[in-house]
Amino acid sequence: MISGHTSSALLDVSYRDGEWFRVWQFQRGLTSALFLLLAGFAFSVATSRHWSSHVTPSAAVWKRFRRFALLILIGYGLHFPVARVWDIMTTTEAQWRAFLAVDVLQLIGVTLVIIQALVMVVRSRRAFTIITFTMAALVLAATSVVWRIDWTGKLPLALASYLSSSSGSLFPLLPWAAFILMGAGIGQLYARWGAAHLRAFATWGMLVPGAVLFVVAANMSLGPAALDGPDQWNWLPGQMLLRTGVCLVLLGVVAHVSDHIGQLPHVFAAVAQESLLMYFVHLCIVYGSVWNRGMTHFYGEALSLPMTMVAVVAVVAPMIVLAVFWNRLKHARPTAARWVSVAAGAALIGRLL
Repeated sequence: MISGHTSSALLDVSYRDGEWFRVWQFQRGLTSALFLLLAGFAFSVATSRHWSSHVTPSAAVWKRFRRFALLILIGYGLHFPVARVWDIMTTTEAQWRAFLAVDVLQLIGVTLVIIQALVMVVRSRRAFTIITFTMAALVLAATSVVWRIDWTGKLPLALASYLSSSSGSLFPLLPWAAFILMGAGIGQLYARWGAAHLRAFATWGMLVPGAVLFVVAANMSLGPAALDGPDQWNWLPGQMLLRTGVCLVLLGVVAHVSDHIGQLPHVFAAVAQESLLMYFVHLCIVYGSVWNRGMTHFYGEALSLPMTMVAVVAVVAPMIVLAVFWNRLKHARPTAARWVSVAAGAALIGRLL
């Protein structure tokens, strides 16, 4: 994810052509698809471990809602349109649209709120599994129709931005929520069966379905392309299913490999647990924010391929170090980590004020 953002922001436009660039774009798209699938998967596995405490209003449920709200708040904060809160009245229409555009954090936060509410409504793990898969299919099927509607004329911009990309949203609920819903359903299958039979789950729960989806989507993409675009790369249903298939195959391979590994180095756990911190910091470094100027302000789409690779390493390596350091501090000195978090949050908010 970090390398994809960095290279996309800095690579010179003269390199953005040819078959290799199309392949690179496709694999970049897999990053977001995997990220969303695993977000739903992690939610489902964590919920399954304490299912009874999440089906009714409880402290655990409200704690979750606060975390989801934080994701949404950070998502909007990264796109805050002015350097000072008091200047909000001077915001232009373009700035307002950019601020309300839905990015990946808003997508994840809102979708997880919906999924948590679904847990409390259905209460049954089997029903939850069936409904999440069904909702994923419905979201995908409805996307083409919903995208053809001008929602900005029917709903406030803040709500319309969640329904399509027409207002500038990078990750509207349709179709991207389908990945999270799919991940939640797969997580339930893993919790009920896969955890005790990892090899069988990796084969029959991931590799085989992924291969089937890949074959079906590849043939679909060559079909009625006029529905959503001029060629198979712009036909949305085919692309979504194709990415899902490839992601399931990759996860199946990883699951098989992990079955032969006793314990991974701590750096893997640290990066996984501190992904939100890494996401926030690297976006500020690469794209800039209301608090700082990013690399794109100085080298946006202007670096050669070798220099872009150097820049990728220069961003990825410090993010890994940051994740390891922060993860260790949280576990070794939780009180100190809490105060550092408070101080950092206060500094960022104070800068806006």
